[in-house]
Amino acid sequence: MSEAYPHGSNSSLPYIGQIAPRESKFCPFAAVNKWPYKSFHHLDAETISKAFFAAGKLRMRGWTLNASKPLILVPATEVQALFDDIKKELRLLVHFPKEEKEPGFLLSFTEKGIPRPRYLGRLDLEHSLDEMEAKIPPYHHEQNGDTKTHDRSFAAFKKKMEAAIEATKQKSKHQRDRKKKERVGIKQGWCEQLKRAQCYLGVRPRAEPGMPNPTEDPSIPPRELEQAMKRYQISKCVELPDLVVSEPAPFAFQDNVVFICVDVEAYEKENRPVTEIGISTLDTNDLIGVSLGECGSAWMKKIRARHFRIKETAHLHNTEFVAGCAERFEPEFGASEWISFKEAPQVIASCFRPPYSRPVESLNGESLTNGDAIANANKEYVEKRQIVLVGHDVRNDIDYLRKIGYDVSTLSNIIEALDTADLYRAWKHHQNPTKLGSILMDLEMVGWNLHNAGNDAAYTLQALLGIAISSRKSSLTTSQSQTTSRTQDLEREARDRAKEEAEEWTAADVEGGDGGPPNPLERFGWPQSNPPAASKPGNVQTSKMLNHNERRLEKVATGLREERESSKKIEAKWVSSPEVERKGQELDGDGEEDGGTFAQSITDRLAFLEEEDDGEVGGGVKLPIVGGKMGAVRGRGW
Repeated sequence: MSEAYPHGSNSSLPYIGQIAPRESKFCPFAAVNKWPYKSFHHLDAETISKAFFAAGKLRMRGWTLNASKPLILVPATEVQALFDDIKKELRLLVHFPKEEKEPGFLLSFTEKGIPRPRYLGRLDLEHSLDEMEAKIPPYHHEQNGDTKTHDRSFAAFKKKMEAAIEATKQKSKHQRDRKKKERVGIKQGWCEQLKRAQCYLGVRPRAEPGMPNPTEDPSIPPRELEQAMKRYQISKCVELPDLVVSEPAPFAFQDNVVFICVDVEAYEKENRPVTEIGISTLDTNDLIGVSLGECGSAWMKKIRARHFRIKETAHLHNTEFVAGCAERFEPEFGASEWISFKEAPQVIASCFRPPYSRPVESLNGESLTNGDAIANANKEYVEKRQIVLVGHDVRNDIDYLRKIGYDVSTLSNIIEALDTADLYRAWKHHQNPTKLGSILMDLEMVGWNLHNAGNDAAYTLQALLGIAISSRKSSLTTSQSQTTSRTQDLEREARDRAKEEAEEWTAADVEGGDGGPPNPLERFGWPQSNPPAASKPGNVQTSKMLNHNERRLEKVATGLREERESSKKIEAKWVSSPEVERKGQELDGDGEEDGGTFAQSITDRLAFLEEEDDGEVGGGVKLPIVGGKMGAVRGRGW
């Protein structure tokens, strides 16, 4: 690859407007800027960007700019030097994109009668790209008797370059369209998952694709047409009757499935060994003829919960990232069971076999839970059933089960896995996942002692019921109104911010005055005896990094304040919750060591949060953990 402007004993430095040698090759500078993100996956692109592109590093290399309207070009030799440095430092295989993949990235000007690029100067931190672009000479500008370009040749070349640029833009648009299509597909998957959950629970019918449209059947009398249309719409799941929670499920339970929810707790350090396993079961056969109850409360009583603790890891307790509570399995769910690592696969397997954790009386009156023993005691419970696996971020729990020697994906009767995080996103039209405790609060339920595997498994099944029934009660119109309301809130916040900023500028930029006395350099954190040299690229770069860090710190502090405000609302809701009052009566009846009441303890937590509002961020911001515990983020230098 030849030099754009060769320097030797018979050549001088290029001057502005000098035409490049015919054999030179160039790259559009804008395309070089975008190259990492178009040529590499996200992680590699970020690595390259941080090392060679971000924070002015690309410009600090210094580039020889050339102009060939409508493009600003840099020599291909300098781009190759950049690639060589990336290869050497990051050990990544980099090269010029292929012509068919990225047309217009590498340009040559060997054809006769076309305008060749002209030298503009050197681009560095002291000169902006706009300043260099203003120096572009007109096309009719001639130097040293260069052949004047014919209009026809110029028009053909311009069309060629614009086509290359347009092809690059179309590729970017294609990528955006493809990613949008992928996002729509993911959201569609969440929504379809929610509808299937409703079908399993009998609150949504299965579609009947073969039913004909009554309006196309002339034999149906007019007085029967209205009822026929209602049946047709129900068969298409287009317009469903209102869900009455005081009655049983209005439709058949699809496949008569057994829901089995798994939650695994692991130690937060040292290879994350498993410490607890929670397994909860809900058999749809137990729901036949049972009214739903508000938010599925009557069905929640049919959930069977089990909590297994591992003997070998009983001494490990989570305190740093989550507040573990392995010893606080809720009494309403049952009692904890101790097992060893060796026993764990067999015990877990028994929960996925008939009678699916249902206690059964043996001939001598003893309660049995082991599947093999029950098979001998009562043949009624050995029927193999279809299973729907449930979890909150269920993929993570499946991986932990594999780690201890049990792979649920090998079971032939597991028809699918439902994730309550995805179901909630489908219901609320949220992009990001929501914690289990927050979902419970939105359903006006209280999750006691979360991060106990047994409790989490039971509450996750409760969340499944709450989401499926509550979303079924919410019509499409309600969902659309929620989206409209959220959009209006965002627009209102944007207008308020713009108005506030305008008021600040109005107050700051007073008319008249001379600016007052000069500010000493100490105001900017510089020692007066050693002011910074603005001409050095390193100092400019350091200033940019400081400003960037200040913005990041402000963003973190804002996020923490918003998190604290959200936690206050959650805690306040707890105080007035009937579930809290019931729990408080239970605990107050037993007495407390400090002589206080349960409700007072929550009120004290609210007061504690109020006190934290004025604390410094760097001093250790205390954040509440959803589920009733407090945690701390300390010593991180926020």
